[in-house]
Amino acid sequence: MSDVKELLIQRIGFHPNSPVAWLYAARGLYKLEEYHMCIEALTNCLRSKQTLKEAQHLMGFSLLKTGQDSAAASAFMKSVKMGNESDWQSLIELHVDHPELNPAT
Repeated sequence: MSDVKELLIQRIGFHPNSPVAWLYAARGLYKLEEYHMCIEALTNCLRSKQTLKEAQHLMGFSLLKTGQDSAAASAFMKSVKMGNESDWQSLIELHVDHPELNPAT
């Protein structure tokens, strides 16, 4: 069993069983500043067309919060390609702060 599933079972008595429910759990974990757990929860959302776009957006910010700058840049680029236009700003700011990142990520 994954760490995020164990955490949710411990805290609320169950874990989500659908991509939409996992997305809500990921949002809550992000708000609680449990960024690594949020990333783990989001993996359950990235496999569903229903939650993919929003999950990719949140993944970028979660990776950024955990110091995974290159992965965050890649996630933001994917998010922009999915139609999350506001993620351009985060992508540009990340590249300004870290010019060594490959802009083609």
